[in-house]
Amino acid sequence: MTMEQLKSDLECITGERAIEATETMAQVLARLDEMAKSLDAPERLQHYLSKRSYVKALAWIEDPSAQHHV
Repeated sequence: MTMEQLKSDLECITGERAIEATETMAQVLARLDEMAKSLDAPERLQHYLSKRSYVKALAWIEDPSAQHHV
């Protein structure tokens, strides 16, 4: 999964973007769960995704160096 797709999925989950008509929320959540298990993802991002802290994950993508107290 690309960071662009991940960001798009997180925006759908957090309500910042409408989900595409061809997808379901279950599909989006399945992709996010898969990314949480990915060894390619940075450790902090994996943590947020595995805990389903999607707002924090989105904030991390937007600025990985910022403190994330969302």
